[in-house]
Amino acid sequence: MDMENVKQIFRDAGTAISRAVQFTEEKLGKAEKTEQDPNFEQLVTFCDNTKQNTETILKNMEFILNSNPGIRVENLFFLDKKKSGLSSSEYLGIAMTEAGNDFGPDTAYGSALIKVGNIQQTLGLNQREFIKSANDCFVNPMNKYLETDMKTVVKERSLLEKRRLDLDACKTRVRKTRMLATTKVKAEHDLKVAQEEYNRQAEITKLLMEGVPSAHPQHLQHLLDFVDTQAAFYLKCHESLMSLQSDLSGFPSDQDNIATLSPDTPALGRIQQAKVITSQEPRDAHDLRLSAGENTKIYKM
Repeated sequence: MDMENVKQIFRDAGTAISRAVQFTEEKLGKAEKTEQDPNFEQLVTFCDNTKQNTETILKNMEFILNSNPGIRVENLFFLDKKKSGLSSSEYLGIAMTEAGNDFGPDTAYGSALIKVGNIQQTLGLNQREFIKSANDCFVNPMNKYLETDMKTVVKERSLLEKRRLDLDACKTRVRKTRMLATTKVKAEHDLKVAQEEYNRQAEITKLLMEGVPSAHPQHLQHLLDFVDTQAAFYLKCHESLMSLQSDLSGFPSDQDNIATLSPDTPALGRIQQAKVITSQEPRDAHDLRLSAGENTKIYKM
């Protein structure tokens, strides 16, 4: 390491110490702080609000779009490569179709399970397509904005704060060396340089912050694109469910099953309900009086 590099290291260390001392004395109220004009402070507030609100929106958006923790865990451990990345609806659909095939696709329950399972898988596929579209049209562009434009603004503001600390530290040194002619000239020269660097950095930072409001129209377009994507997703889901509902309308309901119950129907439990088809008068004390249309309970022994 040559001598020039060593000197630079010491200069950087001295600057860092000077900034730390200035910052500490400001916090303790022992040093003056250069304040920005109200317009500049308004820009700072606007930039902070834009950054914080955008980050909050994206955090909640990503939580909604990636609300299935099973997807992330399964992708992490590769438990089942064939099913890796499926949504909850697709897992449900697979379970239903497998159960329907086990019960028999020629039975009412088995056939219904297969139909519902197929639609659940379609809903899951629609969901994954929606997640991809939402990421493409909203999440990714907004993240890119935070990682490029906003990151540059934050970086330049940080540099401005360092220049401000350097400037105020120089002002403090000038006041302290006012009576010492040997050091006064150098302190005033350092103050002039610090003031020029601060003014230049303040101008750069202000220009960048003034560009933040102009990004909002583009953010609005991303938001509108997201709404269009979400509306299309729910419309597809609605159409699929309406089609499923229509397909299932021909299946016997619970009341239909009761009306057609016969002694040969296998019992599903210890108690079954039956709807009386034909009236019956009791033939002896052990018989029941039954009227057509009424419901009665059958107890399986």
